[in-house]
Amino acid sequence: MKLRGTLVLLCLFVLTVSSQAISQEQPDILAIRAGFAQALDNHDLDEILSYFTEDGVQEFIVLGNTPMDSEEEIRAFYMNQFSGNPDWHTSEGRVLTDGDIVVVDHAALGTNTGPSTLPITGKPWTLPHLDIYEFEGDKIKRLTTYGDYAGILVQLGFAPMPEMPDFTPSITVPDPEPTGLSPMEANMDQIDRWNSHDAALMAKIYDTDTHLFAGPLGAPLDRVALTAMNEMYFSAFPDVALEVVRAIDLGDGWVLTELLSQATHQDAFMGIPAAGYPTEIRAVWLTRYAQGLVIDGAFYYDNLTLMTQMTTAPYPLDGIWITTYPTAAGNLISTTIYTAQDAAKTRYTGTLEFLNSFGASGLYPDADPSLRVYAGGHAVTVGRNKYEAIYLGYDRTLDASTGVMEIAGLHTVDAQFELLDANLLQGHGTASYYMAAQDADQDGFPDEGESPVLSYPFMWTGKRLTPLP
Repeated sequence: MKLRGTLVLLCLFVLTVSSQAISQEQPDILAIRAGFAQALDNHDLDEILSYFTEDGVQEFIVLGNTPMDSEEEIRAFYMNQFSGNPDWHTSEGRVLTDGDIVVVDHAALGTNTGPSTLPITGKPWTLPHLDIYEFEGDKIKRLTTYGDYAGILVQLGFAPMPEMPDFTPSITVPDPEPTGLSPMEANMDQIDRWNSHDAALMAKIYDTDTHLFAGPLGAPLDRVALTAMNEMYFSAFPDVALEVVRAIDLGDGWVLTELLSQATHQDAFMGIPAAGYPTEIRAVWLTRYAQGLVIDGAFYYDNLTLMTQMTTAPYPLDGIWITTYPTAAGNLISTTIYTAQDAAKTRYTGTLEFLNSFGASGLYPDADPSLRVYAGGHAVTVGRNKYEAIYLGYDRTLDASTGVMEIAGLHTVDAQFELLDANLLQGHGTASYYMAAQDADQDGFPDEGESPVLSYPFMWTGKRLTPLP
């Protein structure tokens, strides 16, 4: 628990801002962003907060960190940063913009010499990172930062220097092959090449003079070193797949891409032996293209998140969960028991039983709520600590005079949920209701092509049943 607490504090240790505007394309938001940067360098808390909308959010893409969505949280965070690092400031950097978005690629710097939530080390630190400002009018609606927070651990002496690989590829690096694609097309081409796990194919998209800044290493890499790093990554994570969260054309060949990477650690990576654990990290690419080739840019993801996932098993789903569903009339409560169906724990069966009544009874006026029953459910992993599930239930009637029981209607419950820690999960989904006549072949399932007569969304929170006082 002490280590986990330290990690969370270190995740919150560094801060991002932006440098002076270097473009005149969006003078209003660039000037506002520059003013925000100056307020940060001045450590002026009131001025800093005045730049956010009332519901503004600041988020650091790092393990265990949740978005700060209140003025109190943001103020406390900055106050801690400035107290612990009296010389905290930012460097100049690359500034790009499109519409209501400003992207800044630069660094934050400081010296840990003051009182804060961290021990005083007296050591300086530098955090290269990328900021994404999203404006609503003249205010910051959201500020998202990607950086490598493991580097802070090393610089402050809380972690040893990781084992650096020899960036020499095993293959002869092929020459670049221009494709002539537009920047957005070339960006998708690069992602497709990455997902093919072919380091030689990737190398062909790098221009001869390409140098990409590798945020997780804190240094630029040329096309030869990039090829070696890609080989190393494909070997350690042979099933790695990138999913595009969003891509933005920033003009002049620049494209910003936010990505979700899912992979299983199957070979040594940066000196860490494989334990076979799944990983899921968020990453960002800032890439400039010409003639379909990568000519400049940077990429960032958090090594602290990756290393923790490589060395820590996902939370187990097995067990009894008590789930609450908030409604206008109060909480609905159910109990679920999940049981793994394979050794890798990627598939589970689940029971479902509601402990109090809930809606849709008007669809089946003759049904007895006490006779509602669930056949059960099935859950599958779709990411680290993430699942999709489906349940099937029935509303029934009973003729007391004859003892005949009949199905009045069927309903399905689909859900997507995530374990936030070992004993807490959170999800959302949809309940869909069908009439008995929509199961014409009477096999217990809604017939193919049938649409529900009623559907409604829901959100829920589940707590694992653990030893009680």
